[in-house]
Amino acid sequence: MGVEVHDPCWLADVPGAELVVALDEVGEHAADGHRVTVLIDLVPDNVSMLRALATEAVGEGARKVRVRPYGVDRVDLVYAAVELNRVAEDSTVEVQFDVTSAALLRADPAAFVRVDPLVVKADGTVVPICAGLERYALGSLGSFDDLVAAWDPEPVRDLCRLALDRALADTGPLVSWYEHLTRTAAGMPAGC
Repeated sequence: MGVEVHDPCWLADVPGAELVVALDEVGEHAADGHRVTVLIDLVPDNVSMLRALATEAVGEGARKVRVRPYGVDRVDLVYAAVELNRVAEDSTVEVQFDVTSAALLRADPAAFVRVDPLVVKADGTVVPICAGLERYALGSLGSFDDLVAAWDPEPVRDLCRLALDRALADTGPLVSWYEHLTRTAAGMPAGC
């Protein structure tokens, strides 16, 4: 199961985890010798700057660029995909664009009913899949193995199934899966 941490203090507690930081933190953590993934939130205001932001992150030492869209329309998603492809080709860096094709959602819906990666937030809270799913948190990091062993992932799978139904209604060629997931979670009743 993949694990990402958002503060390097947790790397020792979760060996093999991926360090994910904001653009302004890349240089500092890369200089400390960490393999850094930069997380860029793609919003309508920064779509035209995406390539420059990603290139800056690579220049600061990021080994992977991850882009998470939120509130971006279909045209901008396609534009961002093209720009990120250029970044990957120009700098031979790994790029992860947190979208999927609508065709893949329809062809393999079971692949989206999953509970990983686990995300260790800066405060040590462990949530499944991505930030925004705090109501499904496993708890605070102590013993990672004990935390995972005591966790019931079925409510997260139920959330994924509901988000999948909503995402399948999206008619664009690209679908922002994590956005559907977090919006569905935010709309769930408090008892879930």
